[in-house]
Amino acid sequence: MPRFSQKLPFLTSIVATLAFASSARAADEPTMPVINYDRKVTCYDLADGKSVRVQCDTDAKGKTVCLVAPNQMQGTGDPLERVQPCEHRTDADYSALSKRAKMVPAIAEAPPGYARSELGRAFQVKFDLLKRFYIGAGWAPTLQSNKGFEVPAGFPFARGHAELGIVLSVLSPRGRSRHDMHLLEGSASFADLEVRGTLFSYDYQHEHRRPAFWISTFFGEPEVHPFLPRMGWGFRLLSVLDRQPSYRNSLDMEFGEVHIAYNPWQSSDMYSNFRLEVGVDVGAHWSDRQTIKRENGNYFIGPTFAAKSRISLGKGGLHYLFSDLNVRRSTIVSGEYTGATVNRLTGSLAYEGVLIAINDQPVSLRLATEGRTQNDFMRDVRAVELRFLAGLRMSFGAPPRVFEPMPDFEDP
Repeated sequence: MPRFSQKLPFLTSIVATLAFASSARAADEPTMPVINYDRKVTCYDLADGKSVRVQCDTDAKGKTVCLVAPNQMQGTGDPLERVQPCEHRTDADYSALSKRAKMVPAIAEAPPGYARSELGRAFQVKFDLLKRFYIGAGWAPTLQSNKGFEVPAGFPFARGHAELGIVLSVLSPRGRSRHDMHLLEGSASFADLEVRGTLFSYDYQHEHRRPAFWISTFFGEPEVHPFLPRMGWGFRLLSVLDRQPSYRNSLDMEFGEVHIAYNPWQSSDMYSNFRLEVGVDVGAHWSDRQTIKRENGNYFIGPTFAAKSRISLGKGGLHYLFSDLNVRRSTIVSGEYTGATVNRLTGSLAYEGVLIAINDQPVSLRLATEGRTQNDFMRDVRAVELRFLAGLRMSFGAPPRVFEPMPDFEDP
């Protein structure tokens, strides 16, 4: 019998012993109760100069049970942050309460989206990454070719990537709508310097208060179904693509794009969704960026189509999935290549998950893959690019993720 097989029962017993010891130790360490943030709290100023927070309730036997937590940080003595206002009472009141109630050590309350350590520090545990200013950096190897994939000499695997942007998403429960905005989003790749950016984009989505109409079906038992078209619209201003890998000497600018949208699926708070967009854009392309002038640009206009999804995994805002597929068919209406049509297809799939937070500012891991293909303005050649991204983002000002579901529809 092999020596490894002889040792396997021994190794298994060690692993089982360690697992049992770990679970037993966890069971021997009870978790302290936490004061309820939504209920009244009373503060008592003790004779030793310290203060405690007390919240009382009556158990099933009619006995008064009070949760008691320090009203200051342990070690430093600093006042607790992110707690509810409380009515202050004296040490004599606390002594009287202690005689008629069971006093249970506890942890002070924390607002929704926060937790509190036993030392008294309140820390954020939920993050809304749709409201933030972010900066990021990472690794971005890029493959591009006109005939199959290859790694060009100018695009080594050490290619770096930096990015920044501002994201805002505002839910209006009264208007049953969500407003998504992206401001000053941009990225730059090194060592070859490819620049991408968008000045501003806006998307609106809406959930009707009442069904637009009702559909009756007569397959089997007659039934009636509400129809709520989840329509929306949006626009984009000034997008730039400079020195893309397949056209190192070109500059492409989209002056504007406007679209209507339909959401086949969206969550009850419109935070996660799958979105289809149809629109039109206008812009200009310069094949030689060394001689960029208004009169030598190739100005285009054409229809656009997009299929996008945004999914928040869970209600804590710690994990997100994004996908984006864009199709543009641009026709040159002014310039050297007037009448030419350029087909462009881009797609991306990305995951972002919060790893740690520094003073409640989350640092997240972002993994993505992006593809791009388009035919040349001058030659009958189709260029293909494939880029991988792995990096970190640090976000500032991201509030706790708040789950605000709305009813499917309202009765008249």
